[in-house]
Amino acid sequence: MIRHTILLILLFMIFSFPGSIWAQEIGFMGMHLGMSRSEVIEKAESNDLIEVPKSRDVEFFPVEEREILALSITPEAPHIYLQFYDDILLSLTIVFDEQQIDYYTLIDRMEEKYGEHQRVTPSWREWEFEGALIKVEKPAVVKYMALEELVERAALKRQEAPTSNERKAALLEGL
Repeated sequence: MIRHTILLILLFMIFSFPGSIWAQEIGFMGMHLGMSRSEVIEKAESNDLIEVPKSRDVEFFPVEEREILALSITPEAPHIYLQFYDDILLSLTIVFDEQQIDYYTLIDRMEEKYGEHQRVTPSWREWEFEGALIKVEKPAVVKYMALEELVERAALKRQEAPTSNERKAALLEGL
């Protein structure tokens, strides 16, 4: 009898509090870390606030194996950048117009949703939550990152540095 009561209480808590620690989705406007690129585009296109340009992709770093999707919500969030690795959303950056939504409003909302920040400097506050790093930066930027996966997938393999003799030879050849 006691086991059944405990089980019922646990099930009630899980289903009654979908935004609780049981299944918090990390992201913005229904676009969450871990979604596929097609899921994100579908979610963005179905939201009347989000502007999805015909030319969606941006290439900041063409040597890296990633895709960046650029969206906007004008005037409040004119720049939204979503980074995908292997078709999975691993980083989401929202640049707010500080005249519309300021740094302290963002901090208040994040603390309401995720609790007290773990790290703070004069320029930013940071939370770690369910494997994600959430950072609010001045003037009004919010970053969501699946940090471990992002670092693992984005890490470029370093080439071994040339020896001193190889460097000298290359320099002399360049004369």
